Amino acid sequence: MTLLRPSKRMLALVAVVVVVCIHIVFYWKPAELHDVDGMHRVDDELHRAGDGLHRVGDGLHRVTDRPHDDTNGPHTEFPSLIHHHMPIPLSSHWSLLDKLFGPSTLATKCHDIPIPSYYWTAKDAFTPAFVALPNAQPIQVGSTVCVRVIVPAKPQRASVVYTPMPDTPWDSILIDMVGTTNNVSVPVRLQMTNDVRNTRRDDVHVYEADVELRDADEYRPRGYIEFRDAEWNPDGGLLPVDYVPEPLYVPESARVEAVDDGSSMYSLDRYLELPLCTDPAAEGRWIHTDMLPFDPHLVPEPENHNLVWLPYTCRLQRITYTDFASCLATAYPLMHWYGDSNLRRSLKKIVSMGDWCSFNSTSNATETRSCLCEDYQDPFMPFDARYRELIIDIDQTGGQALMQPTEFALVPDNTARVYLHKWEGLSTRNKPAWTQGFDARITPQYGNPQVALISLTNWDAAFSSRAYFAVEMQKLLDYVQVEYSNYTQLYIRTGQYYCCRTDQTPNAPRAYSRLRNAYFDQYVIDAFRERFGHSHVIRIWNVAQVSERLPLSVRKETVKCPANHARAEVVEIENQILMNAMCNYFEPYVPMEQASVGEEDDLETDQ
Repeated sequence: MTLLRPSKRMLALVAVVVVVCIHIVFYWKPAELHDVDGMHRVDDELHRAGDGLHRVGDGLHRVTDRPHDDTNGPHTEFPSLIHHHMPIPLSSHWSLLDKLFGPSTLATKCHDIPIPSYYWTAKDAFTPAFVALPNAQPIQVGSTVCVRVIVPAKPQRASVVYTPMPDTPWDSILIDMVGTTNNVSVPVRLQMTNDVRNTRRDDVHVYEADVELRDADEYRPRGYIEFRDAEWNPDGGLLPVDYVPEPLYVPESARVEAVDDGSSMYSLDRYLELPLCTDPAAEGRWIHTDMLPFDPHLVPEPENHNLVWLPYTCRLQRITYTDFASCLATAYPLMHWYGDSNLRRSLKKIVSMGDWCSFNSTSNATETRSCLCEDYQDPFMPFDARYRELIIDIDQTGGQALMQPTEFALVPDNTARVYLHKWEGLSTRNKPAWTQGFDARITPQYGNPQVALISLTNWDAAFSSRAYFAVEMQKLLDYVQVEYSNYTQLYIRTGQYYCCRTDQTPNAPRAYSRLRNAYFDQYVIDAFRERFGHSHVIRIWNVAQVSERLPLSVRKETVKCPANHARAEVVEIENQILMNAMCNYFEPYVPMEQASVGEEDDLETDQ
């Protein structure tokens, strides 16, 4: 007897019947999905469906999408995803058809891949928030993969108090693409898809991002929902909401391989061929020293987990503080620094020639409270942290605050001079007001610098409303325009990365959140670029992304530091990024009288 080979139409019919049956199991018996027995029954149904599809679908792989238990794997920093019996989302049902007939497009960019209409029907009672990689075929390193997160409607939790900032999402979702071998974490910066339903508080929300993967490895999405209903934005005096992460369902099939054919400029084997870094915002990744194919001494020192920061498009060299002092004296003999306690910790490293909180330090152990978090009360001989304004001279032996009044512009030979203005951002916490110094004029007193370094966000996101900060930012931009001609390079330092908690300081909790801080940072960067991008050199010293790309388990260590300071080893790496950017390339020093002159027109208990 001759057996007839089933046609594609017949295969499609069989597949649709299987999907409909599975759909009925989920939606007509939802109670079964929330107990172990129910999960086993669903798994049995999926196994039977999978067996049938394997018989009719030649070469079909991994038909069912079930939660992946990697308790013994390297990614247990996401404990909320483990041992959590979750209903399988609609995406799993439809993926049976997707896997049988293949993706409808070879596109990899999100805007080229249609959003399935069934995403918009997801209800929280039947499916959890889930991650989708709509076309997770292998890619070349340097290419992108589309990552989507679908957050079902959950109207019963809707808050009438918290609202997002303009053009920002209702949900705060922390998610990374994590290499299964190299443990590289690539942040997924989700954006709202272009659909009006994303603007409604109680509707389904669909987010997406094109994520560039530049290291060869297999990657899986890892993360969770931090907040819903705009509770990530305690603006205008609202109290921070408790940090209770909500799991994201990640199907077993949600993985993508980035392949290097040997020609990639991002390969670690070719890292030493890259040009030296001149951009303090260059993106990079953290690599364990055991995985380096070259001598670790050729790059800056690792942090406390033996991870080194390696930018993708340029090479960091290890610059000594003696060499940095020589560089400053040659190219930047006059600088103005505005910042909080985070900038103070950076400057402590510089003026002590790297001795502060170093492994070789005789005065500080790296595991002391000062080095890990809080140093305000500690005596520091070169300068007194309590002063609002300081003049510090730096040469190849170290730095020292000047105790006597001086003509600021008359800098000694082989020396760099820093005017340090300590502030609490542009917030009302400044005593006196931050505007007072600018009203008295800065440059007539302290000279016309080659660099003005401005650090914001830390105190501003904590204690200022978005509306108040916008007003104060316009004042600052006006002051900067008056004080600094196009002769002065503007360095903008981001705030420190914040995650994995909310502040619970009694009486005055800080309105911190990961997403809120990030939006404050971007507002500052955009404002300076819009005002001065055509007239000044603007350089972004992006310290936030350095910590953002650490493994999540390492990022969570900052929970122990209410001030949200980076520990000393990370401060050293932040400094190396700045020192490389300033000294690997600079314009020859031109005295101010020869330069063109434009028109005038902590976070801690540092009180």
